Amino acid sequence: MSSLNKKLLAIYLLVLAAGLALSGFIYTNGRSIMAVGATLTEQSLPRFDTISRLRNALFSQKAILYEYYATADPSIYINQFTPARLDVHKQLYVLHELQEATPELARIEAAQDRIQDLALRLHDTLSAAHIDWDLARELLADLSTVESHAVPDIDALVDMNRKVVLYYGQQTHDRTVTNINAVIGFTVVGLLFALFMAFYASNYVRQSAARKLLAMFPERSPNPMLRMSCDGKLRFANDATRALAAKLGLMKFEQLLPADLTSRLDDLRRAGHDRAEWEYSVGGRFLHCTAHLLPDLEVCHLYLMDVTERKHAEARLIEQANHDAVTGLPNRRLFRSKLENALDQATDGTCCAVALIRPDRIKLVLESQGYAASDNLMRAMAARLSKALDELMLRHAVAELFRFEGATFGLLMTRMKDAEALDPVMHQLQQVMAEPLRVEEREFFFTLSIGAAISPKDGADVETLFKNAEAAVNRVRVEGGQGIRRYSPDLSEHTEQWLAMERGLRYALDGNELALHYQPQVDLRSGGIIGVEALLRWNSPAHGMVGPNHFIPIAEETGLIIPIGAWVLRTACRQARAWLDQGNDLLMAVNISGRQFQHPGFIAMVEEVLQETGLPAHRLELEITESIAMHDAERTIETLQALRELGIQLSIDDFGTGFSSLAYLQRFPLNKLKVDRSFVRNLGTGQNDATIAHTVILLGHSLNLRVIAEGVETREQLEVLRGYGCEEIQGYYFSTPVAAKEIDHMLREGRRLAA
Repeated sequence: MSSLNKKLLAIYLLVLAAGLALSGFIYTNGRSIMAVGATLTEQSLPRFDTISRLRNALFSQKAILYEYYATADPSIYINQFTPARLDVHKQLYVLHELQEATPELARIEAAQDRIQDLALRLHDTLSAAHIDWDLARELLADLSTVESHAVPDIDALVDMNRKVVLYYGQQTHDRTVTNINAVIGFTVVGLLFALFMAFYASNYVRQSAARKLLAMFPERSPNPMLRMSCDGKLRFANDATRALAAKLGLMKFEQLLPADLTSRLDDLRRAGHDRAEWEYSVGGRFLHCTAHLLPDLEVCHLYLMDVTERKHAEARLIEQANHDAVTGLPNRRLFRSKLENALDQATDGTCCAVALIRPDRIKLVLESQGYAASDNLMRAMAARLSKALDELMLRHAVAELFRFEGATFGLLMTRMKDAEALDPVMHQLQQVMAEPLRVEEREFFFTLSIGAAISPKDGADVETLFKNAEAAVNRVRVEGGQGIRRYSPDLSEHTEQWLAMERGLRYALDGNELALHYQPQVDLRSGGIIGVEALLRWNSPAHGMVGPNHFIPIAEETGLIIPIGAWVLRTACRQARAWLDQGNDLLMAVNISGRQFQHPGFIAMVEEVLQETGLPAHRLELEITESIAMHDAERTIETLQALRELGIQLSIDDFGTGFSSLAYLQRFPLNKLKVDRSFVRNLGTGQNDATIAHTVILLGHSLNLRVIAEGVETREQLEVLRGYGCEEIQGYYFSTPVAAKEIDHMLREGRRLAA
C-alpha cells in the first residue's frame, strides 16, 4: 500500500470514528426530543384542541336558543341545540381523559348543566299553547349570565395548557439547538479533514484526471446511454440506465429498448441511414430512443430519455383545449367533435339530440358578482346538472353535459332509440334547479330555459342542429323562461320576427312609439280608486300594437330595458304628479324588471326621477316579481332597504308563483303583497287555488302587509276575496288598462265598485 493510500485510510477511519460518536450523541438526544414531542402531540396539543372545541360548542348554545326564541320553531331545539349539547358533553369527557380534574373543569360542567336546564325550561315555555314571553326572556337572560361566568374558567384552562405547551416546547428547542451545534462542530472538523485529504490527494488527481475525464463521460451522463454490438449484444450501460431500469422495476437493461429493436436497426442499415429516433412505452413511462450506428466500430450507441412528463404536459394541453377551465366540463370544441362522430355512427334505429341549457336571468347575477364568485356559481351549477344526469342511469341512450361560452350549457344525447327519451332528461335538469344554489354563504335561485333539436328530423349536420336548438331556447326565453321546447319549423320564422322586433324596439323610444296605460286599483272597503298600475304598450309601425309579454323579454335580453324602464318610471311619476295637482291622491305602481333592479345605477335613477317630477316618494310603489326578489336574496334586501329609506312603497308581484323562502320574506322591507292572477282565476270553482289565495292573504296580514289581488274579472271572485280579508283588487271586473284621459274621466265621475 502506498504512503498516500495509508494516510487516506487513516484519515478515513478517524472521520468514521468521529461520525459514529456524533451519531450516538444525536441518537440519544433525539430520543429525548421524541419523548418531549410525544407528550406534546399526544397530550398537550389534543387537550388544547379539545378546549377550543369545548369553547365553540358551549358558546354556540346561546345563539341557537336565541334563534329558537325568535322563531319559536321547535325543530331548532331538536336539530341544532341537542347536537350542540351532546358535543359539549363529548368534549368534557375527552378533557377528563386527557387531564386530571380541576376546579375550573368542575365549574364548566356545572355551567353546562345549568344551561341544559334553562334550555329545557325554554323549550317547554315555547312549546306551550300560550307562550309566556316574559318567562322566555328571563330564561335567556339567565342563560347569558351562566355563559359569561363560564368564560373565565375556559380562559383559565387555555392558559394552564398554554404554559405546559410552552414548557415542553422550550425543552424541545434547547435539545434541538444542542444537536445543531454538534452537527456544526462535526462539519467544521470534517471540512478540516477534507482540506487535509485534498492536499495529499491533489497530485494524484491531477495526474489521472485527464485520462479518466473522457472515459467517465458516458458513465456520469444524467441520461441513459447504452452500447450494443452489431450482433445485438449489450456491451455497456451507464448508471443512469441502471437507475431507469430500477425505477421501472426491470431486471434487464435490454427491456428498456423497443422489443423489435433488431429489426429496426436492420431496416436502418438497409435504408443507408445511421440515425433514427423512436418513442414508445415501457412500464407506464414514455421513452424516447435515439439510435446511432457506428459501422467502423461495429457498434450502435443508444441514447434514452424519459419523456413521460412532456407527454403528460401534452395531454394536459389537449385536455385544456377540449374542456372548460372553470367547470371541467367538455367544451364546445369537444361537443362538435362528438356530435360529428355521433352523426356519422348513427344507424336507422337510433337518433341523437342537441339541447342548449341557459339559466334564466343569469346575467343579472354574473354582472353583480366578481369573477371568482361567478366562476364558483357556474361550477356549482355544472356539478348539480352533472349529478342529475348521473343519477338518471339511462339504459337506451348516452347523455353528456358540456359548458359553452358564457352561461350556456350543452346536452348531447346519442344512441337514442326514440326522440321521447330526451324529455325526461330535460325535465329532470329543470327539477334539480328548484333548490337554491348556495355559493360563498349566499343563496341563488335559478330556472332553466332549454331548447332542443333532434337528428335527423331537425337537421343532419352540426351547424343545422345547433342553429335549431338555439332557435328553440330563444323561444323559451321570449316566453318568459323556465320552459322546455323542441325545435319546430315555425321557430325559425319566430327568430326572424324576434330580430325584426329587436330592430324596431331600438327606435321605439326616439320615435315616440311607447305609451303607458293605467289599470285602476280599488279599495274593497270604500270601493274607490286609490291607485293605478302603469302598464307599458308599444305601438309599432311594423308590428302594430305589441303587448309587453312579446317585447319585454327582448328588451331584457338586449339591455334596452334600462332606458325603456327609466322612461316608464319618469312618465308614470310625471302623470301621478299631474293627478296629485288636480287633487287626486293616487298611488302609482310601476313594475321593475330584473335587469333594472340589479343595475348599479338603479337607486340613483329612481331618486333623480322623483326630484325631477316632484312626486312625493310615498306615492310611488315599485313592484318586483317573486322570482326577481329571490334571485339574489341578500342583494335584494340591500336594494329594497335603500328604496324604503327614500320613502318609496314596495310590493311583491305575482306572489305564490315562485319559490320564496319565508325566512327571506320576513326580511324584505315590503308594504304589499300581490296575489297572482293564476290563483284568482279559479276562485269559486277551484278549491286548491282558493286555498292558496286565502293562505297568501293570511300570510300578508301576519307580516303586517296590505294584500292586493290582480286579475279579478267576476263578482264572485271579488266577494270571495272580500271574505278572505283582501284589501285591494284590480282587474277587468272594474276596468281594463286604459289611457290617462280615461282615468281622468273615472276620477271626475267618482267611479266606485258597485255595492
